[in-house]
Amino acid sequence: MQIVGYSDRFSVRPGQTIRFMVSCEKSTYRATMVRLRHTDANPCGPGRKVEALTSAIDGTYPGRPQAIHPGSYAAIPHHPILNCPDGFCLQAWIYPTTPQQGRQGLLGNYGGDAGYGLFIDEGGALELRIGFGERVEKVSTGVALTAAHWYFVTASYDAASGEIRLHQRRQAYGPAAEATIQRTIAPSAIGARTADFLIAARRQQSGEIDAHFNGKIDHPRLYDRAVTDLTSSDQRHLVADWDFARDIGSDRISDIGPHHLHGRAVNLPTRAVTGHNWTGDEDDFKAARTQYGAIHFHDDDLEDAGWEVAFEWSPPAECASGFYAVHLQTDDAEDYLPFVVVPQTPRARIAFLAPTLTYLIYADQRFLDPMRDTLGVGQSDSATPQDQYMEDQRLLSCYDLHSDGTGVCYTTRLRPIPNFRPFYRMPPRSLAADCPRLLNADLHLLDWLDGKGYDYDVITDDELHAEGEALLAPYSAVLTGGHPEYWTAQMLAGMAAYQADGGRLMYLGGNGFYWITSFDPTRPHIAEVRRWRGSRAWDAAPGESYHSTTGEMGGLWRYRNRAPQKMLGIGFISQGSGCNRPYRRQPDSFDPRAAFIFAGIDDDELIGDFPALILKHGAGGFEIDCADTTLGTPGHALVLATASGFSDLYQVALETQLASAPNTGGSQNEAVRCDMIYFEGPNGGAVFSVGSISWNSCLSYKGGDNNVARITENVLRRFMEEETPCPTSAH
Repeated sequence: MQIVGYSDRFSVRPGQTIRFMVSCEKSTYRATMVRLRHTDANPCGPGRKVEALTSAIDGTYPGRPQAIHPGSYAAIPHHPILNCPDGFCLQAWIYPTTPQQGRQGLLGNYGGDAGYGLFIDEGGALELRIGFGERVEKVSTGVALTAAHWYFVTASYDAASGEIRLHQRRQAYGPAAEATIQRTIAPSAIGARTADFLIAARRQQSGEIDAHFNGKIDHPRLYDRAVTDLTSSDQRHLVADWDFARDIGSDRISDIGPHHLHGRAVNLPTRAVTGHNWTGDEDDFKAARTQYGAIHFHDDDLEDAGWEVAFEWSPPAECASGFYAVHLQTDDAEDYLPFVVVPQTPRARIAFLAPTLTYLIYADQRFLDPMRDTLGVGQSDSATPQDQYMEDQRLLSCYDLHSDGTGVCYTTRLRPIPNFRPFYRMPPRSLAADCPRLLNADLHLLDWLDGKGYDYDVITDDELHAEGEALLAPYSAVLTGGHPEYWTAQMLAGMAAYQADGGRLMYLGGNGFYWITSFDPTRPHIAEVRRWRGSRAWDAAPGESYHSTTGEMGGLWRYRNRAPQKMLGIGFISQGSGCNRPYRRQPDSFDPRAAFIFAGIDDDELIGDFPALILKHGAGGFEIDCADTTLGTPGHALVLATASGFSDLYQVALETQLASAPNTGGSQNEAVRCDMIYFEGPNGGAVFSVGSISWNSCLSYKGGDNNVARITENVLRRFMEEETPCPTSAH
């Protein structure tokens, strides 16, 4: 991508400021503001509707390329005592995950061929580098480390005698479990250093950080003398003792040694991970902190691209709520940086809740996860410029794996997100190849609302997380997007309170309210997910299912007694591709309580049996939900209609069955279905759920003159009425 950018937030209110970062290979570029109405170019729909606006950011700007530098490490600010002129001893427990990948830094005060440092060498063995200028010594054990094993490693040097001792001991028994090298070199000065002491990386003479380590490091220490007795508890020469079990929920690196040489973790290495002494008796790091004294570093971690701000913008007070974007252009390239303008105070009775947290978890998804192969989705050589950029820059989503094969549990807004774009379509190696998704798909609903003349506000997950019920309370009806999958505890609490107070929710999607997710309390640009059980792209390692930033248990909300069926009436059951299916009315649809929903719909009419903008045909499909009273579907809920008859590309979700078994495909198992459901809540509240990602993609068929649109409007009109949707005696 010749021009690409990002913003520091996904939503902004009048009075707030949003900042934009841009990298451009040309000398200049143009920036203009647009409003996004509909961005799906499918000729079966209304086409692209992008409204050009006049704003304070409009103009020509100087271009400059800006690089992305992935790879995590820990940096300890320079202190003279770290130079250790009389000698040193480095100690740590390490758990390498790619020891054969090439040179990797472990810890030390080394860079630009000066100082001292412990490394993994090109052959995968432990190596000490020491010296200054042309007199740099390299000492290796010559014994390659084994991936995914804990090692105690130590390197010592006596400046007076020139004696070097290098030692590695594997925690597990077996061949080559221990190696020790002793060598005497000509005594020489190490060379004074002024740069940071680094853990899990190396600093070049240019200042560039490279040689990133893949794996865990636990309890690194530094002494200012050679230490020959590794079992000694003598602390007289201790310089630093970095305890990674402290401040787990932050980027702070704490030194419990005498000099308090604290540092900072850079680029989001994974914390709340098991250390060398984890016994397996506790899986919650808060209950056994001393067993979680490790940090897992990766060469492709990233928290903040760190680009310079190109320009910023504050919405004027009169700015209408909705989806906007900054349009970046050169003579032969362009990019769009989308965001939401949230009203300062509510202006409408309808709120669309944009699933920005789900957008963030999917940010930079490269479809390289093992789930793709499990679902039978093959690789493809074709790639859009956006997909290629994500690949080239090593950008990762929480659906991808790090280069060492471990799952990506953090995501951040502060980087380019090329798949968070108004015209982005799914790549060929996805279930919904060449279909819109997330932002692009959610605009199907907003365009329909515009066409019907409804006033609405757009609010986001970010505000719901921060403000809870107060954000939702002014609205008669809250509408979700097509895929509100990721929710925080605060978001669920806000929605539950809204429903308890008589709020009316239209869940117009599938696979919603599914994964436990959290925002970092002090760094809100960071979100975290820990995957275990459920339909997942990767598995959290044993003992690592708790979120580092909040301390809460990860996984599915159903395992914390908050199954989506309790709030939505339905929950995830399957996903697949191929042709969607129409809904058939069920006996409950003829209940008088549901009469308003089916006004204008014939008794035997198939619902959504016509062209769609997702998977080409049908309202039910892609990712689908069904009712289940054992998981919390209310007893008075009405199952109004059901889409069934899916192909065997749709399999029963893993979390719903006790063992692997045949007959779990859509053509064989009646559980594979998508249910439309309605039920009343307290104080005049109500819920209408469709259980399909594809539902909104049918709204525009025949200019909105179709039964999917009719049902949606029937419910919306009733939900906007002041009176109770149905008699309270019904429940």
